Amino acid sequence: DGNIDITADVSDLAGNPATQATKTLIMETVAPTIAIDDPLMIDNKVNDVEQAAVVISGTSNAEDNRVVTLTITDGLTPINAAPTVTGGVWTYTANISGMVDGNIDITADVSDLAGNPATQATKTLIMETVAPTIAIDDPIMTDNIVNDAEKTAVVISGTSNAEDGQVVALTIGSAPINASATVAGGVWTATVDISALADGNID
Repeated sequence: DGNIDITADVSDLAGNPATQATKTLIMETVAPTIAIDDPLMIDNKVNDVEQAAVVISGTSNAEDNRVVTLTITDGLTPINAAPTVTGGVWTYTANISGMVDGNIDITADVSDLAGNPATQATKTLIMETVAPTIAIDDPIMTDNIVNDAEKTAVVISGTSNAEDGQVVALTIGSAPINASATVAGGVWTATVDISALADGNID
């Protein structure tokens, strides 16, 4: 690859030589590369707040100003975009709020100046815009009342349809006492010492 120099010479019947013609071609047979950053949006997931401005970015060694053919789709509603390579990187901010929750498939293609295509880059985001639910069991401690014997080990539990491993943040009382629990199989539970709180309603 590189410069290919060409010369052309000719003479007429009388032997007069023409001024030599010259030409240089550039030979480039190595395809460029393109990649989509991993992760996107910190965790490869898009929530309700993020869906209107999803930043899709990546890298390529194609020349500056080469156009990246970017396709974003939920399988029903495609978005086609054309960011350009600058200094080895490219980026596009997409509004995918019109798409349905689930997998969002992304493809990125680019060619160099010689027309050599890069191997297509692919990426899948997970879009989840429906908020989870959470509830506190009723009653707590059998009767929603905590006596002197119970106050050092109050079991607070509930349900949630958030994914397993998600952390429930608990705030107890006006002091307050902060605690946490982890969702597992749709339920969560925490045992809390509330002996430092005053008698009365504990919110």
